[in-house]
Amino acid sequence: MTNTFKPIRTLCASTCTVALLSHTALADEAKEDYGLLEEVIVTAQKREASMQDTPISITALTGDMMDSIGIRTIEDFTFFVPGITVTNDSMAIVNIRGIGTSAFGVATDPSSTVQIDGVYQPRPTTGYQDMFDIERVELLRGPQGVLFGRNSTGGTLNIVSKAPSDELEGTVGVTIGNYNKRTFSGTMSGPLSDNVRGRLTLLKNDRDGIYTDALTDDTYQDQNTFAGRATLVMDLADDFELILRGDFSREREAGSLAIRTTPYPQAFADAGATLPTQDDVIALDTKPVANLDVWGMSATATWDGENYTFKSITSYRESDIEQVLDVDGTDLFLFNIGFQEKSQSFSQEIQLSNNNPEKLEWIVGAFFLNEDGDGGIDLLFQDPQIVISESNVTNAYALFGQGTYSLTDRLRATVGLRYSYEKKSYNFGTLVNGTEVDNGAPKADWRAWTPRFAIDYDINNDVLAYISATKGFKSGGFQLGDAGAFDPEFLWSYEAGIKSTLLDKRLRANIGVFQYDYTNLQVVEFVGGVATTTNAGKAKIKGIESEFVARIAEGFDVNLTLAYLDAKYTNFFEGGEDFSGNRLANSPKWAYSLGAQYSTEMDFGGRLTVRGDYAWRDNVDFNRNNLPQFRADTYSLLNARLSYTTEDENWEVSLYGQNLTNNRYATYITSARDINGGADANVSSAVYGEPRQYGIQLRRNF
Repeated sequence: MTNTFKPIRTLCASTCTVALLSHTALADEAKEDYGLLEEVIVTAQKREASMQDTPISITALTGDMMDSIGIRTIEDFTFFVPGITVTNDSMAIVNIRGIGTSAFGVATDPSSTVQIDGVYQPRPTTGYQDMFDIERVELLRGPQGVLFGRNSTGGTLNIVSKAPSDELEGTVGVTIGNYNKRTFSGTMSGPLSDNVRGRLTLLKNDRDGIYTDALTDDTYQDQNTFAGRATLVMDLADDFELILRGDFSREREAGSLAIRTTPYPQAFADAGATLPTQDDVIALDTKPVANLDVWGMSATATWDGENYTFKSITSYRESDIEQVLDVDGTDLFLFNIGFQEKSQSFSQEIQLSNNNPEKLEWIVGAFFLNEDGDGGIDLLFQDPQIVISESNVTNAYALFGQGTYSLTDRLRATVGLRYSYEKKSYNFGTLVNGTEVDNGAPKADWRAWTPRFAIDYDINNDVLAYISATKGFKSGGFQLGDAGAFDPEFLWSYEAGIKSTLLDKRLRANIGVFQYDYTNLQVVEFVGGVATTTNAGKAKIKGIESEFVARIAEGFDVNLTLAYLDAKYTNFFEGGEDFSGNRLANSPKWAYSLGAQYSTEMDFGGRLTVRGDYAWRDNVDFNRNNLPQFRADTYSLLNARLSYTTEDENWEVSLYGQNLTNNRYATYITSARDINGGADANVSSAVYGEPRQYGIQLRRNF
């Protein structure tokens, strides 16, 4: 026990030291008016509230914050938000506190979910998209068993887009950078009539690839995106609002690559393979393809009465993905994969809540999802050639409710409960060299009750303490490849934390500790190019996370995040092996980030802002056996930004740099291929993060 919690004591000491240092630095200037830290409003409990008054573990970033830090996609959250890891391995693999899934197929679901404007995003293959025209992003850590319940065992990214403005305004932006990066965006927003407001944003993002083919000079891992979002807000009555939203994204890219991390065996040279000697050079026999078309629309109707608020969120989404991967990473035809996936989903959520409660604040609701998906995977060796097709229909139903009762002026108790019922109807067929060898149509359904209990207490007007116990549930499914069924996973999460805003709102210090007890944890492994999902008997995850933001002087802010994570299997036997005691995938033991921003008025007019961010992450394992060849080394990233805004705020020009030290870091590692195309556990290949990028951005506001 002593050894287990020694790192946590060290972290507590470190965070307390930082808080004290910040306290001392600010106390010396306590009588100076440096302004207040920006208050962030969130909807993590499906009501608008200050982040500091919301008794759950949450990090929220506004769109302006993300611009200044350099967050462009959800993968960038990995470096500057504690507790999250996002990997772009042909889809968005979101891990929160070590919980996520890299499985693909229409009968599998993400463990850490994404919600956009209140709409659940069912396919992880559509999650890796450009972040644009965003009001804020909220990272809710831990199981969201009640209010965001569907399969959110790890947590939820709650993304909120910008709403139409009351006055006519617009923005045009251009970014030019290395790798021939070219980004153009434009927004128009304002009233269309006395009771109607609209907003339209379009984005075109292009970049050359960062890897060059030694034989063809083709480049891979490029960017080619055209996306847009439109919002229409109609005030149908004084107390009735209707919001219509639509979005689309079209990508045509040569996708992410698996690059060998170990030397090519001599057999490849003997067979005549071209063996690259530079990190950014590769030789392939098949050009990678990553095509994505996704679009959706939703209607949010809100009736805000004197005593009650009723909300309805109706959505429809479609996605179409096509991918081609040269898995062996050579110009020999050894093993290629083709992956296809189409999804159509309809969801409906209704909520009823009370307004201006004296003692009891409550919300009740219902949720329904229907998703119809089909696709498959082609496993292309020289011989055999295997084609696996699949289709699945998911119907998910839920009833939920949560109430918070004020026991005293400072003490509140919260109880929530969700009932979930999910059913999947799966079909598959397998062809080997054109001959069907297997098929089937299994079905399964699951039920779960997921409660939440919490107490929060105002120590004073600026310090909130909370403690909670929450149950999480993720339904089972069927894996693409062999139609093997896997069971649902469950966990109990126990958490305690303190949120504080000190020194006349110039220091924000939030610290939380947690422990998860998992049963039937769904564990994903890649075998023969196909993701297989099995259930670990038990797993335990515990850790501590802290975030600090301080206004040191006028125009000078600093921030620090620090996280410790201990995530291990406690009972896991599979294939005659015992993985008990091994670390979970994508679970860095330590991670921290530091940032500083200084802004000052210039003598000739306008404002100059300088910002720097540094992030460090511990090594992580990507295989349940914890073998060193499947372990990523520690790495750090350094970003910087210099911006000038004119006095009338109509023009802004910025110089930016990301990964300025050009560190090469692995975001995913799996088995490489031998000369016969088979998986070789003795060698590995990796997906690497983005190299150094820099450029200039120009924005015109009007």
